Order: sequence, then C-alpha cells, then structure tokens
Amino acid sequence: MPGIVSAFGIFLLRQYMLSIPDQLLEAARIDGAGEFRIFRSVVLPLCGPALAANAIFTFQGAWEDFFWPLIIMSSPDKITAPVGLALFVVQNRTSWTLLFAGSVIAVLPMIVVFLVFQRRFVQGIALTGIKG
Repeated sequence: MPGIVSAFGIFLLRQYMLSIPDQLLEAARIDGAGEFRIFRSVVLPLCGPALAANAIFTFQGAWEDFFWPLIIMSSPDKITAPVGLALFVVQNRTSWTLLFAGSVIAVLPMIVVFLVFQRRFVQGIALTGIKG
C-alpha cells in the first residue's frame, strides 16, 4: 500500500489538473456544487488518462522492484518474479530455455495491465495536442 502514492504520481496528477479549464470549475460552482462534488464530478472524470498512466507506472514500478523484496522476503515460496528469476540463474547455472520461459511468464501481467489501461492512456496522449 505505501507504494501506491509516489512523488511522480502527485506531480503528474497536479500538472494534469492544472490543465483543466477554470471555466468548468466556475460553471460547477454556479450550479451549486461544493468543492468535493466538483472534484468528484468534474475533475476526476477528466483525469482518467492521467490516472491510467499513473496506474501503469505504479504497477510497473512495484512489479519490477528487486531490492526491497530481496531484503524482506525470507521464504523462497513468497519471492517476486524478478527475484525468482535472479535466484534461478544462480541456482541452475543459466538454463537459458527455462529462464526465457520464466521471463515470458513474468512479463505477462505487465502486458495485461497495459492492455486494460491502454484506451485511457492513448486517449490522454491524443487529447494533449487538442487546443479548444
């Protein structure tokens, strides 16, 4: 859970929220919405692409983390994929076919997460060039 919040994520979302036009926020205030309702109903739906990018980057950082799981995990049954692949190389004198098979299996969750958030991620890239 502590890895969910990062300085990069805060900076990314702050910069993205600064690009939201003030006219939208003022229109919501005129309609009688409070600050929390403005955030929930106006700002968060517009931040979908930035939230998707942040989710991809956060998951990638947590999935590929090496040193923290290496230090913390004492049981070989609970190690993460990168640590397991590194220990596999040490124990088996680099059986390349098995190492590459393990690498493909370790990459599959990253591909699935990217495919789930791809639509929002690409939408955010497409909307950055539109001037309105």
